[in-house]
Amino acid sequence: MKIFQKLDDFLDFGWAQIYRGKADKQSPARYPTFATSSGDGFPNARTLVMRRSDRKNNQIEFHTDTASSKMLDLKKNPRAGIHIWLPKVQLQIQMNVVVEIKVGDITIPYWNNVPTNSRVTYGTIPSPGTVIESSNAYDHSPDQKRFAVLVCHIEIIQLLLLGVKHIRANYKKTNNWQGEWLSP
Repeated sequence: MKIFQKLDDFLDFGWAQIYRGKADKQSPARYPTFATSSGDGFPNARTLVMRRSDRKNNQIEFHTDTASSKMLDLKKNPRAGIHIWLPKVQLQIQMNVVVEIKVGDITIPYWNNVPTNSRVTYGTIPSPGTVIESSNAYDHSPDQKRFAVLVCHIEIIQLLLLGVKHIRANYKKTNNWQGEWLSP
């Protein structure tokens, strides 16, 4: 287990794991849990594929269908949570984010980079979450107009490293990411 004495070193380690999620398709960091607040007040969590991470601008990016329930949730409340569990290094990463939604022509360059076989995810008929008569009673109809980019502006990152002695720290954008140790 790694031992961290400096908050900056611990945050560097956390970001290295986040970056690995984009670079390594086998890394669990590639598939974080993304949680929103639904209209009925319950949390709504799902697994998404991380498309980009950017420490300099404190951003994580995902793609989604504009007709998905997460879009309805985010239009009402643009705040979300991201959770990553990395069993190999025994690290939990939690992030509070404010989500900027990009739709329309601004997403065309992103759409052009989506592999053709992955585009079927954006434009399912009927819309995602609609009740259907059987498991296959839907069609794929790739549609750039149903494609959205979720740019998640990170406000807080919390790291928890499990070991003989757990290590936990919290970092806030409002504190210029200075960080503070927390009791695990």
